[in-house]
Amino acid sequence: MNALGVDDLRIAFGDTVPVEGVSLDVRAGSIHCLLGASGSGKTLTSLAAIGLLPPTARTEGAITLGGTDANLLTVDQRAWTTIRGARIGYVGQNALGCLHPAFRVGWQVVEAIRRHRRVTRREANDLMLEGLAAVDLRDPERVARSRPAQLSGGMCQRVALAIAICNRPQVLIADEPTTALDHETQDRVLDLIRRRVARDGLGVLMITHDHSVVEQVADEVTTIAGGRSLPATDPASVTTVNTIADVTRTRLPAAATDEPANDTTLEIEGVGKVFGRSGPFRSDAVRVLSDVTFSASAGSTVGLVGRSGSGKSTLAKIVVGALDPTNGSVRVGGRLMTGPNRVGRLERAGLVQYVFQDPFGSLNPRRSVREQVAEPLVAAGATSLEAGDRARQFLTDVGLTSAQIDRYPTTLSGGQCQRVGVARALIRRPRVVVLDEPTSALDWEIRAGLLSLLDELQHEIGATYILISHELALVERMSDVVHRIRDGRLVDTNATAAEQLSPS
Repeated sequence: MNALGVDDLRIAFGDTVPVEGVSLDVRAGSIHCLLGASGSGKTLTSLAAIGLLPPTARTEGAITLGGTDANLLTVDQRAWTTIRGARIGYVGQNALGCLHPAFRVGWQVVEAIRRHRRVTRREANDLMLEGLAAVDLRDPERVARSRPAQLSGGMCQRVALAIAICNRPQVLIADEPTTALDHETQDRVLDLIRRRVARDGLGVLMITHDHSVVEQVADEVTTIAGGRSLPATDPASVTTVNTIADVTRTRLPAAATDEPANDTTLEIEGVGKVFGRSGPFRSDAVRVLSDVTFSASAGSTVGLVGRSGSGKSTLAKIVVGALDPTNGSVRVGGRLMTGPNRVGRLERAGLVQYVFQDPFGSLNPRRSVREQVAEPLVAAGATSLEAGDRARQFLTDVGLTSAQIDRYPTTLSGGQCQRVGVARALIRRPRVVVLDEPTSALDWEIRAGLLSLLDELQHEIGATYILISHELALVERMSDVVHRIRDGRLVDTNATAAEQLSPS
């Protein structure tokens, strides 16, 4: 029996038709993977199936839920309140955006349970803790007390999955549900989904560009290209292409700078971070970093690996000045980035930049992507015309088309927003660039070009990269040195070797 059917779906925004002719069937008790390049229409198809397309969208075709004849494209919002969350669970590509920043995680899971199930608050609380533990979140009680901003991207992704399946829906739509997870956690989450499929007859529509995920879990595969779907195929027939592009990392001569080629650009000394407070009447302090110390030279890449929630992103935010450490110091080019005597905001922006793990949340939805990429140059003294021309060139270099350059972030896919973030971070040629999962939302063809561009720019400007990633092949390909973080501490430092990189 079909759990979800999509028949000749067409989605238009004015004269633009990003989805035209998508058809697929998700069978109950199976996992159907939707494959496609970044911007091919995968996410729009999923939003249509969950009733979350923007009001400006015009739709044709039909989407049906198993056991009903109603076309979900025509039901009103009142009907959706009884369908969404109860019969269809949804995990969005932007996991942090799926959670309300002002409310604690536990409250949000309990609310989702009590909205659709007649249980007491105590029963809902027990189900909430059980659901958080089921998605491999250690210490679910602490996670439940936390707000989304206090969790890592991977932890937020698992919370969103817990909310999506807490009411045992008949269909789960998961848009890139494993991109922010380390391999161990990814395997556990996929195993959880498979067990729910077998136990509850759940029908899963999983959107991904990761062929390894397809090989691991898919029962059927539909490929989408240019907004059109190709016939469903056997997963065994899908060609495995998820290997890091064979772009040899050659040790090129150091770029010309004012400092010696081997000058230490980044110095991290004894950095620790504690969230919360501790006292005689209150003790909710959580130490997420302890005595982290390492340095990096100009033109080198430092890889940071570790489980989701181990402290990698917290360290990255301290390096760029978005968080203050509880103790320790960070210097870039000899300039202090932390403490009361640190450099000013404008100077800091020219020294260090960040490619964020959450591409949507890092962009202003009310400004075009070209304006946002040009803004750092304008702040540094360039004219609007010069900055705009340079931004256009950079956006073209990272793979955006001329038609996409003046769009707003909400009209772009996750992969396209990721490329905008890379262009914005590199346009001022900073000394240090933090790359937090820079390719997680990109298909393999686009990431190959982006990795080549990162190599070229690193050689040209002599920047130091801090690469945070769960993709061991990517870390091996790009890094000169790899630091492993476990529970907030550096536990190992190795020259790159794939067998040494497992973040267990």
